[in-house]
Amino acid sequence: MDVKSAFLNGVLKEEVYIEQPLSYMRKGEEKKVLRLKKDLYGLKQAPRAWNDRIHTYFMENKYEQCSVNDLVLMGNDAELIKKFKRTMEKEFEMTDLGHMRYFLGLEVKQLETDIFVSQERYVEDILSKFKMARCSPVSTPMEPGTKLSKFDVEDHIDANKYRSLVGNLRYLTSTRPDLLLSVGIVSRYMEQPTYTHWRALKRILRYVRGTTSLGLYYTRSDDYRLVGYSDSDWCGDVDDRKSTSGYVFFMSNTAFT
Repeated sequence: MDVKSAFLNGVLKEEVYIEQPLSYMRKGEEKKVLRLKKDLYGLKQAPRAWNDRIHTYFMENKYEQCSVNDLVLMGNDAELIKKFKRTMEKEFEMTDLGHMRYFLGLEVKQLETDIFVSQERYVEDILSKFKMARCSPVSTPMEPGTKLSKFDVEDHIDANKYRSLVGNLRYLTSTRPDLLLSVGIVSRYMEQPTYTHWRALKRILRYVRGTTSLGLYYTRSDDYRLVGYSDSDWCGDVDDRKSTSGYVFFMSNTAFT
């Protein structure tokens, strides 16, 4: 649900005055100012005032806080969701957006019994941001046998740019468990990255370029099973001689890493 002009719902606790808009100014009263009773966009108090109001409303009605203006409702009771929507619409001017399709970079496709969650648009934004939209795709996110080290002798690169890309990829793992291992490895070198680390990071982008449509697929199943696998690379960390362990659990047809 989308809150219309969310910040205008906030109630001011401070005294705030504004100049009269020209179209409302009366002759002989040009020097008067207006005292605000509610928030306006642009006020530094506006975000907190809106948060305070909706937080108070939720707490009084025994709900827990949600930190966004677009509210995502989830549950297995359709009537309870409808009741909640009607209650919210009475308190705030809102728009019912129906089934969630896009939220914080997540694209959601809901069928009668299945849900598919991906970040295809987000992937395209990352590739464009780092000028890799036309790169040649590869079949794996990291070359087999790759050994990275914090004592690499190559020249260092811009650490801010490196961290920015790592951060983007870490958010992408929300729907891409196939990236968790490789992104986790390149995340170890954000303090002083070199060209070797940067090449490994760009390879992940090349892999992503060829797999933009992948995501998490949730489906109803009568044959519910939990199956787990684990593995270790046995002292694969060349710096600290530590092993990297990995695991994956399949819940029916859905994988969590």
